[in-house]
Amino acid sequence: MSLSKKQIVAVSAATGVALAAGALGWFLYDAYNGRIEQEEELEQQISAFRRFNDAPVFPSSKTISESKTNQASLVAWFDAARAYASRGDRKIAEETPPIFKQRLAATVRKMRSLPGMVGGKIAAPGFQFGFDAYLGDGGVLPDVKDVPRLAAQLDVIKHIVATLAKSGALEIKELNRIEPPPPEETQAKGKKKLSKKEKKVEEGPKPTSLEFGLSFLARPDAIVKILNAFSSDQRFIMVKNFAFKATVDDIVTRMDADAAAKAAAAANAGGTSRRRRRAASEAAPAENVEIKTGGLIADPEFGSPIQVDMTIVEWDFGTGGSVPPPNQSNPATKEAKK
Repeated sequence: MSLSKKQIVAVSAATGVALAAGALGWFLYDAYNGRIEQEEELEQQISAFRRFNDAPVFPSSKTISESKTNQASLVAWFDAARAYASRGDRKIAEETPPIFKQRLAATVRKMRSLPGMVGGKIAAPGFQFGFDAYLGDGGVLPDVKDVPRLAAQLDVIKHIVATLAKSGALEIKELNRIEPPPPEETQAKGKKKLSKKEKKVEEGPKPTSLEFGLSFLARPDAIVKILNAFSSDQRFIMVKNFAFKATVDDIVTRMDADAAAKAAAAANAGGTSRRRRRAASEAAPAENVEIKTGGLIADPEFGSPIQVDMTIVEWDFGTGGSVPPPNQSNPATKEAKK
């Protein structure tokens, strides 16, 4: 069926109107969506403005300037604190296993010869200061990969033993190198990938620590000196798990000795006259009074040794002694010490 000219014009007009209506509808829908997005963005901006406006510190030019000043002060304080904390860092020289073992044996002999009460020495003959696996008859040569850590541990142990000897310790009973537990494989596999910002933060030397278990004998005054020496040490040393116990009860020992002396005196006086026995019995109360008031008073310098058990942790901040010592007149350094 053929369409007339009028019908063709009408169909064309209807098609044009339909297309125009569709285009208009699309534009209206797009404009509506754009308006919704703009309203949401406006609401977010208004919320952000209200949050900043209602904040305790208003973001004015004054507070922004003060924030930058505080940031600079914080950086200066951090640098001073890091320099102060790392002033005891040491650079450990690289050694081959044979050379390290020779130095280890010589150092252990020197530490063993320090003054103490074991035949005038601070440790018993054959005491290896935690290096039994590498010294003595069954000693082995350390692996190449273990030498740097062993050398660092030896450096710390040498310092600890010297501090104990200088402060008056009588005998070192035990000294153990406490190794950290191996990292779990699950943690290594499940470790997430660091972002660029996190990688930037992790740049630079990493702090590491070495831990030691220690047991020694000392009198009370020496224990105080030892703790003071560690707390004021240039090395970053921490004392934890501190415990002590008496090796001998001085009061009971003196009372037993006094009772034995009285019994011996009474036995020796058995053949004397009644007059002398009466005089001895009258003098007994005076002796008891003397013991209670003076004879049983503890002397921290001459009492029996006390056994001390502790764990010592030394931190190294990875500077190798390259960080210059902090300026003592710098206020940031004084704050870092606090």
